[in-house]
Amino acid sequence: MTSRVLTVVAAYAAFGLEPGAGLIAAKRAFRERVKTLHPDTTEPTPEALSRLAAIVDAIRFLEKTLPACMEIGISAHQARQGLTRSLRSGDRAIIVRIPPGVTDGACLQAVGEPDTTVQVRVLAATNEPGKPPAAPDFEPLDDFVEAFSRPSANARFARWIRKAQSAA
Repeated sequence: MTSRVLTVVAAYAAFGLEPGAGLIAAKRAFRERVKTLHPDTTEPTPEALSRLAAIVDAIRFLEKTLPACMEIGISAHQARQGLTRSLRSGDRAIIVRIPPGVTDGACLQAVGEPDTTVQVRVLAATNEPGKPPAAPDFEPLDDFVEAFSRPSANARFARWIRKAQSAA
């Protein structure tokens, strides 16, 4: 089956978005459209199924042509201070450096990943007025460092073989 969507402009138009709105906005629009067009919620008429197929083609086209985009939520304090975070993309760990003074909706490139962008969402403060903001958490970064400093199973096995050979 051939794709009905041949350009990025046409893919965004299938969701009613302006070109360049971004993959995250397209995915949100896709989810909303699927909720209304899915055969479980709407009578599966040829027109509804055709529109559903068109938006599925559009999101597949955008996922194939646009860089991967992830979303991260940070506090207002963290946005003012800046921080480094580690995210998981499948089985890969991705690092993103968030500069001080970043604003809500900013898109940043992941460190060493030219095809991965991260959209920053500054979350509303949950602290009470007069209380100092909570310290930024470094747990994801600690997990990332732990994953890369810990020897792999293959490295441990090779060390075990070398140790057994030297004992013989």
